[in-house]
Amino acid sequence: MRDWPPKPNAHYRRAVFLDRDGTINVDSHFPHQVQLLEFIPKAIDGLRVLATLPLDIIVVSNQAGIALGIFTREQMFQFNAQLRSRVEHAEGRIDAFYFCPHLEAKQLPPTVSPCPCSKPSPGMLLEAAKDFELDLSKCFLIGDKTSDIAAGESVRCVTTLVKTGKAGREVGALPIEPKHFAENLSQAALIVQSYFEHESSN
Repeated sequence: MRDWPPKPNAHYRRAVFLDRDGTINVDSHFPHQVQLLEFIPKAIDGLRVLATLPLDIIVVSNQAGIALGIFTREQMFQFNAQLRSRVEHAEGRIDAFYFCPHLEAKQLPPTVSPCPCSKPSPGMLLEAAKDFELDLSKCFLIGDKTSDIAAGESVRCVTTLVKTGKAGREVGALPIEPKHFAENLSQAALIVQSYFEHESSN
């Protein structure tokens, strides 16, 4: 589901997908209170680098706290709006937020399958690809969990696992390898930038 913008505007036909909690902001276990929003060190630096590249910057985030009754959609909207505002104030940008409000596999009985928009399924990426007219094989995904990487790999994105947040060691971690590893979002952004530099030199 798309939180923002109300109407997507395709610019580049190429995107970098970012996980939110643990990749951009500190994952304080279902973060939703605006006053407690805290950026991971170097995350803003990474967003500044990404903002200079010809791609849309799209956040894709599992928000099972909504289904669990921990916070409301309105609280998530406010948190995302504050995050976006602070990023823009720091000369970065975020072009879209997508979220899954449903329970994840770990919160469901073994006989019940999670919805297709919950990572590691690629539903949010596929929705964004339709909205922004993206070629997913030319897109990138950056996240701190193996479920992020699995979602990106399933649609042929170039994936980078950051060593912030869960650093790929979440409960029920999947046996999957990213294309790249990075210390943080800043280093991951430089990896994405290197692809553009390589393409322009060829």
